[in-house]
Amino acid sequence: MKEAETRKRQYLESVLFEKETLLSRMANSRSWRWTAFLRKTDAKFSALFRKSKKKVCASETKTEQINQATQETCSNVDKETGTRIHLSDAAVIITCHNYGKYLAEAIESALKQTHKPKEIVIIDDDSHDNTEEVARRYLKDGVRYIKCKYNNPSSTRNHGAKNTNAPFIVFLDADDTLEPDYVKKCLLKMQDPSVAIAYGDMRFFGEENTIKKKSGFNRTVLYRENYISSHAMIRRQAFDMVGGYREHAKSLEDWDIYRMILMYPWKAEKADTYVNYRSHKSNRSYKIRDLSLGHWEIVNLMHNPITIFTPFAGRFDTFERYLEGIKKLDFSKKLIRLHWFDTSGDEKFGDMLRKEISKLPFGRTTYSNAPLPDFWNHTPKSLIRNRINGTNQDRYYHDLALVYAYNNFLISCDTELALTLEDDIELPPDALTKMIQSIKLPDTVAVVASYNCQLKNIQLVWKNDELGTPQFFSKRGKGIEKVDGGGFGCTLFRMHWLKSMPIYTRVFEDPAVWYDHTAFAYLRTQGNVICNWDVHVNHLETERFM
Repeated sequence: MKEAETRKRQYLESVLFEKETLLSRMANSRSWRWTAFLRKTDAKFSALFRKSKKKVCASETKTEQINQATQETCSNVDKETGTRIHLSDAAVIITCHNYGKYLAEAIESALKQTHKPKEIVIIDDDSHDNTEEVARRYLKDGVRYIKCKYNNPSSTRNHGAKNTNAPFIVFLDADDTLEPDYVKKCLLKMQDPSVAIAYGDMRFFGEENTIKKKSGFNRTVLYRENYISSHAMIRRQAFDMVGGYREHAKSLEDWDIYRMILMYPWKAEKADTYVNYRSHKSNRSYKIRDLSLGHWEIVNLMHNPITIFTPFAGRFDTFERYLEGIKKLDFSKKLIRLHWFDTSGDEKFGDMLRKEISKLPFGRTTYSNAPLPDFWNHTPKSLIRNRINGTNQDRYYHDLALVYAYNNFLISCDTELALTLEDDIELPPDALTKMIQSIKLPDTVAVVASYNCQLKNIQLVWKNDELGTPQFFSKRGKGIEKVDGGGFGCTLFRMHWLKSMPIYTRVFEDPAVWYDHTAFAYLRTQGNVICNWDVHVNHLETERFM
């Protein structure tokens, strides 16, 4: 064993000696000395290369970091519009009442948003199931849980709004879910500062499985039917401006607040996304449908502001009874917006109107001093006197005076409902309430209260015959009946339809067509006109017929 190791060592020593001899010969050779500068240059380049490599590696690391940051930034930019949005712009408020079995799905859908909301809050309205247990599982994910006891969806949602501060709000029912891009797509629409509501389509699942495509925004259609789901994103300042949801149990609170917001110049926009709506028999919308409520109840019309517009021509003799009629209305005084439009040009009469209107307890009162244009060479008194026995030109200016008044009414009215009430009509206390409650169907555009025409002893309500000629009723009917028109003396209008066409006259034609007939001809193209014969108004006798 020792001999083998000795031979191996001797062999390695001989190999090493040979290498050292070779290296010594090379180092002492002339060629080695002549190439010394090349080796020095090579060493410098090697050192420079190693230094550059370190810089490149550092640069690559920095580039990777920049790319990562850019990628994160680009995820906040819409590829189509280039619009920048912010992850912290929205709050998702999940309202829950004994829906603990669905709640986790709703929370997960909020957490999985491509743009995570700044706030996710669960508002538990007096649940007695496992709602709290489910909610607390997500506290570690930044979800907040708040317990309250309202037993009312409007109050619960308002509580959620008050406990968040993001500038945009999404209300999500605990049995529904959001698509992952819902918040992002809605926020993109909110980049337009005039948009207060952003909404998408609805995918029904559960007992019903279908996708319901929603129409693009149309303000007028929204007042007839609600095509915006309760999950719409709402701009907080618009929500706050109208005072949040109103607390009326029978109405659809989401439709109600959308209509309140959109009475202002705000608009809604449809986003290319959808919400998942769980269809089951305990849905509140099903329960409301099952109550067979009238349209006036579903959309809260008894609790909405209403305009009463009266054009005055300077008649003193009917004023006291007219005034007593509006004072005794059993409708909420604070919701009435009274507008007196004075065309009389009579200073004494105008002073009386200003004095009396200042005493009335209504929510808003307006007096407009609006004498007829001098160009006409007419006063209201001359128009009234010459309407029957005057020339065609006289009749034209009489009708034009009403066209003038009612077009001013169109541009000044800012309520969904309005009652036109002439200055010689005396209302019974229940008139306004009965007329509003006549709007049982969403396609009702006007409700007429009949009154007698003293000159011809007919009712100022008509139906057209086969040739389109108005046929006036000779006596009062009963109940609610579909008609073709009536006088503006006492008519309740849904203003989004009346406003979509100017008031105009065709009295100069043969046969003559008065302003009220042209107005109702247009309204019939938009929906139904009805008469509630059970509203008994009194048409006061005046000097023009005596």
